[in-house]
Amino acid sequence: MKQFLITLLLLIVGMPVRMSALSEHAQTLLQRQKKLLHTDSVETFMKVTERLKTVLQETGEEEAFYDAWNNQITYMLDNVSTSQALKMADEMRDYAEAHKSRYGFYIVTFLNAHIAKELGMDDRAEELVQQAIDYRKHNLPNIKPLLQPYFFLSRVYGERKQGDKMVRVIDKALKLSGWSKEDMITLWSLKCNAVICQEPIDTARFMTYHKQLHAIMNNGDYKGNVVISTECYHAQLTHDYARLLELAERLTDKDVRLKFKITAYDGLGRNQEAIDSFKVYKEWTDQQFNAETRKMAEMSALELEAARAGNEAETLRLYQQRMMLIAIVCGLLLIAVFLAIYLRRRLLQMKALKQAYDQLEEVTTQKERIESELRIAHNIQMSMVPMVFPEHDAFDVFASMTPAKEVGGDLYDFFVHGDRLFFCIGDVSGKGVPAALLMAETKSLFRAYASDGSMPDHIVSQINNSLSLNNGSQMFVTFFVGTLDLTSGLLRYCNAGHEDPVIVKEEARFLPVNRILPIGVIANTSYQMQEVVIEPHTTIFFYTDGLTEALNAEEKMFGEERILNEMNRAIQARELSPRPLIERMTGAVHNFVGNTEQSDDLTMLAINYLRQ
Repeated sequence: MKQFLITLLLLIVGMPVRMSALSEHAQTLLQRQKKLLHTDSVETFMKVTERLKTVLQETGEEEAFYDAWNNQITYMLDNVSTSQALKMADEMRDYAEAHKSRYGFYIVTFLNAHIAKELGMDDRAEELVQQAIDYRKHNLPNIKPLLQPYFFLSRVYGERKQGDKMVRVIDKALKLSGWSKEDMITLWSLKCNAVICQEPIDTARFMTYHKQLHAIMNNGDYKGNVVISTECYHAQLTHDYARLLELAERLTDKDVRLKFKITAYDGLGRNQEAIDSFKVYKEWTDQQFNAETRKMAEMSALELEAARAGNEAETLRLYQQRMMLIAIVCGLLLIAVFLAIYLRRRLLQMKALKQAYDQLEEVTTQKERIESELRIAHNIQMSMVPMVFPEHDAFDVFASMTPAKEVGGDLYDFFVHGDRLFFCIGDVSGKGVPAALLMAETKSLFRAYASDGSMPDHIVSQINNSLSLNNGSQMFVTFFVGTLDLTSGLLRYCNAGHEDPVIVKEEARFLPVNRILPIGVIANTSYQMQEVVIEPHTTIFFYTDGLTEALNAEEKMFGEERILNEMNRAIQARELSPRPLIERMTGAVHNFVGNTEQSDDLTMLAINYLRQ
C-alpha cells in the first residue's frame, strides 16, 4: 500500500549516528539533531547539524560524520526539496573523493538510491543498493551490518506488491549477527509492514508478526517512524481510532501523518476535523505536484550523478591497487604501468564519449516521441468531454477546459435524461498523465451511474466506492454532481469537496453547499443531497480551483471575491448567457495572471435555466 511505502522513507531519517566514543559536546548536538528530525524547524535543524558535522570532522569521527551528513540530506529530501538534497549529495561525493573515504562512498551510494526511489526510479534504486552491498563486502568487511540495504530492497519489493519477497529479505537480515535491539525492532516492524503491501491484507499474519515484535519491545516504547507506522496499521486494523490518532501525531512525515489522521477522524465520526485535515493534505499534495516538472528535469541529472558515484568508488579501488604495485615495481616497469593506465583511461574516455553521444541521440528521439504521444493524448482527452453545446428551449449551456499541461485532470459532462439535465464537474488531484487517466475513469463512471436517472448523492456514492476499491496511487477527485428539473427549476446536487458554485441573477452569490470528503479517499463515505428551486433566466456558474488559485507575478491568487465582482459586472452588462459569461471570466483571469505560467488545470461550466 502507498501509505506503507511513503512511511518507509522515514527509516533513514530515524537512523541515529553512532554514539560510542563521541565527545560530550558531540553527543549533546547529536541528541538535538535527533529531536529536530521530528519537527519542521528547517533552519534550526540545519544550524545544529552543521555544528555537529564540524565537531565530528575536527575529532576525526569519520563514520559518525558521514552518518550525521546522511541524516541532514535525507531531512532536506523529505521536508524541503529534491534539488537541494541532490546538491548536498553532490557535495558529499566530492568530499569523499577528496578524502579518499570508502565509508563516504558507501553512504553516498545509499543516498543516490534514496533519491532515485523518491523520483520513481525503482530499478535504478535497486541497482545502487546492490552496488553498495558489494562495495561494503569488498571494502568495509569489518563494519556492523546496516539497515539501509534491507530497507531499500524491502521498499522496492513493496512497491511491486511482492510482500512475500519482502518477508524473505527481512528474514535473511534477521539471521545476521551484530544487530542492536533497536535494529531488531525496526526489522520486525518492516516484516509487519510487508504484509500491508499485499492485497488483500492477511490480517492474521500481520497480528502474528506484531506479537513477535512486541516480544522484544519494552512496555510499548515505540521509537522511530517505521515502528510507529506499524502501530498505526495495528490500530487501524483493530479499529482503535483514538489510538491511531495519538500515534499519527508522532509521525514526522507530513503526508503519512495527515492520511492516518483523516482515517482516525473519520472512524471517530469527527467529520469537520477530517475535512480540515484533508484540506491541509490537498494543499501539501498540490505543492508536491507543482514540483513535478522540476523533478522530471532532475531525473536525468540523478542518473549521471549516481553513475559518477559508482565510477568514483571503482576509481578509488583501482587507485589502492596501483599504490601496491608502485611499492613493488621500479624503473621501467613503473613507466610501463603508468603508460598502460594512461592508454586504458583514454580508451575508456573515448568509449564514454561515444556512449554519451548515443544516449543523447536516444533521449532526443524519446523526447520527440513522448511529445507526439502527449499531443495525441490531449486530442483524445478533449474529445472525451462535450465540445458541442446543443440548443434547447429550457436551458443554455457552455463550458471550457484548459489543461496546465498537454493533458490534465479536470472534467465536466452533461446530458438530458427525460425532463432532467444531468451534469458534473470535477478536479483530480495532481496533473499530467496519471490525473488524465483517473479523469477518464471518473467521467465514464458518471455516465454509467447517472444513465438510469439516479439521484446525485447515489451517483457520487457509487463512483466513490468504485474509485476507492483499488486506489493504490492514493489519488482523489473533488466532484460536484447535479440534476436540474427542466419543468420546475428544482436543482438537486451533491458536493464532494469541490468549489462552491455561483448563482447569478439580480446579484451574484455562492450556492450554499455541504462540503464532504472528495471521492476516492475512503470507501462507503456518506454523501448528502441538497436541493433548491431556481427561477427562470438564472445562471449557475461552476469552476475548478484552477480559477480561484490562479497566481500572478506577485504570487497573489485570483480568489472568490474577484469571481463575484466579475459576475456582478456581467449582470450590469446583461451578459448572463453561458458563453459570454465564461469568455468574460477567461479574459479576467488572463489579465490577472499576465505572463505567469499556468500552474493548474482551469475548467468552467455555466448553465442558464430558461423555461418560464
